[in-house]
Amino acid sequence: MTEPRYPYVHVDVTAAEVDVLSAELFALGAAGVEERDATTMTRAEGREGTLVASFADEAAARRALDALAAHGASLHFVEGDDWADAWREYFHPMRIGDRLLLRPSFREVTPDPGVVVLTIDPGRAFGSGIHETTRLVLREVEACVTGGERVLDVGCGSGVLSVAALLLGAEQAICVDVDQAAVEVSLENARLNGVEARLEASTTDVHDVPGTYPLVLANIQSFILIGMADALMARVAPGGLLVLSGILVDQEQETLAAFTGLEHLRTLREGEWVAPVFSRPLGA
Repeated sequence: MTEPRYPYVHVDVTAAEVDVLSAELFALGAAGVEERDATTMTRAEGREGTLVASFADEAAARRALDALAAHGASLHFVEGDDWADAWREYFHPMRIGDRLLLRPSFREVTPDPGVVVLTIDPGRAFGSGIHETTRLVLREVEACVTGGERVLDVGCGSGVLSVAALLLGAEQAICVDVDQAAVEVSLENARLNGVEARLEASTTDVHDVPGTYPLVLANIQSFILIGMADALMARVAPGGLLVLSGILVDQEQETLAAFTGLEHLRTLREGEWVAPVFSRPLGA
């Protein structure tokens, strides 16, 4: 039996090219786009960073390859289940904030008293938890979850943010992502952490998610956040918080300008990344 081959298009980029070329990859049919740099679990291949776009089939990947030939795009295949194991070499337990200890399921840990162990296996979904963009949100989740919250996680990836919120006391998490693989991995990570009964995951568009939430999380690239700003703001309950991430320092002001419908409380920073936090005042 022939093993499946998963096609990926790689494009080396500068920081200034990330948003434009990510948008083009999505327009060309990418199911997901991972950004690699010197800080990520899998390092960039060259220049300042590498975009890795997954496609449903080889024909779609080759169309994107042709469209981005001027940018030196290259086509790669992952055979069989190799994709599921490639990240294992790099993923080690990591303390995040005051209470969270992030670990993959295949590494044993002995936590200190009061430490919450967060077990994440990213598989094909993006989001191990060790990139600055994810760490920023995890620190905010740790700080603001006091118990009983309903959480909406937009662009959930591996489900790391939602699972962390549930372990810290949130009542329910709704995860949405455009990639079905992310949905499946989020559900599996919820099971690994014993919170599967309180987590729902689907490919529902954020515009179609009903209701409002005390905590809304969105760790996506800035141009996508800006495009869905109205939908994200509409999901925040009175008195609730919206935490954004995936935003480079030089994209901060443009992103803030798109979310003026909420009150900007603070901006978390790590390296070249920022994570603004907004609130909807009570009665608004």
